[in-house]
Amino acid sequence: MTTRLEEYPNRIREFRKLRGMTQKELGNALGMTAVNIGHLELERRDPSLSNLRALARVLGVSVGDLLAARDTHKIMK
Repeated sequence: MTTRLEEYPNRIREFRKLRGMTQKELGNALGMTAVNIGHLELERRDPSLSNLRALARVLGVSVGDLLAARDTHKIMK
């Protein structure tokens, strides 16, 4: 069983795809490169708290949703 923090890379990818965004588009919205987003999604880097907040804002979810188990999120409009 994975823990919440082990799921966040998959959650970033999941929410990005739900929004129809590429890694490049998400990176541009955050002032990051597509490579940085790829590193987050592959767990090569851990996001800072400020980056988690920015990711959540751009993806339209809460920070809790990024860290929560699957099927517990609500996409904000």
